[in-house]
This record gives sequence, structure tokens and C-alpha cells, in this order.
Amino acid sequence: MIFEGKDITHSSILERWEMGIGYVPAERIEVGSIGDFSLMENIAMNSYFDDNFCWRGILDYRKIRKLTEEVASEFGVVAPSLDTKAKNLSGGNLQRLILARVLSRRPRLLIANLPTQGLDVGATEFVQNKLMEAKKEKAAILLISEDLDEILSLSDWVAPIYEGELMDIIPGDEARRESVGAMMAGLRPTPPPWPSPVVTGEGWA
Repeated sequence: MIFEGKDITHSSILERWEMGIGYVPAERIEVGSIGDFSLMENIAMNSYFDDNFCWRGILDYRKIRKLTEEVASEFGVVAPSLDTKAKNLSGGNLQRLILARVLSRRPRLLIANLPTQGLDVGATEFVQNKLMEAKKEKAAILLISEDLDEILSLSDWVAPIYEGELMDIIPGDEARRESVGAMMAGLRPTPPPWPSPVVTGEGWA
């Protein structure tokens, strides 16, 4: 894997975070958060290595609390207090917390895996809007989704996958529900009736 010209195949997760790669996992409870940690402690998981929030291995809880207050307000996380445990949040609020933690670091690359899975309409719209905001701030976004409407409305490029294999890569404005859905089910696109052009030394053939 190459990121901004650097081989990161064997880089640690921390090294990837520090390079500006953000990750929103599909498993909000099992992977994306620690249920017995408070909102503030969950936010700190993406800040503990930052010199702005840690000095010689000691966390600055005052700064982390301030950061948590700011991002919880910006992302509309509803909770009794910042000391509320993450496991007591609703699915929508937990996803908002995870997004707040990841996007507050202004990632250059964001990998969002099933970011709206299981969310209600309001929470889904909120998450999608935040992804579009990150895109406007020049973040590259790799969106992994099973929701065709979401894919077609948000993506600049669409790459249907079947059993781990890329079936095609299509410009977003050319992607159609029927063809993308068929490729997700394992049907390869029909080749054009004319032969593909071949580049020769004298031009196109």
C-alpha cells in the first residue's frame, strides 16, 4: 500500500493515524469505541499521541475535555455528560462520537466502512453530510457501503466488488443502479460490441 508516495504496507496503526489516515469501522461497538470508556476517554484515543494533548506521556485532561465539548457540540452527540460511558449511547449518537473523534483530526484520507449501517434517517443524513464536508476540505474518502442510493449519491467513482474482486471502476456520473447492482451480485459488465482500440506506433488501430 502506497500513501502519498510512501510504502505503508507494514506501518503500524499509530503511524497511519499520524500520517493523516482516518478510519470509521463498521463495528461501532466492537471496534470503533470502548463501551466502558467515557465520551472524553473515547475522544482521547485519537489524541493521546498528539503533543497538543500529551506531555511526556501525561495526558492533559483539561485540553481533552475542551476538545470533547467542542466536537460533541459540533456533531450533535446527545449524552447526559462527557463522563457518560459510550455503551450507554444510542447507535446514532455513538456513530456521531466516532465521526467526531476521527474527523476532528482533519484526515487526508478517510476510510468509512458502512458508516450509516443500522442508523435512522436523521442520523444517516447527518453522517452523509459530514462525509461531504470532509470531502470539501480536501479529504480523500474511500466509502465502503452496501446502500446503492448512498453509493450513487456520494461517489465520484464507483468500484463494485464481488467476493473480494473489483468488477469495474466507473465514473460516478455514469454509474447506474441496475449495472452496479448486477456487478455487486457477480455479473460482469457486457463488453461493447466493437473491438477495443489498440495503441500502435502510428496511432489508434
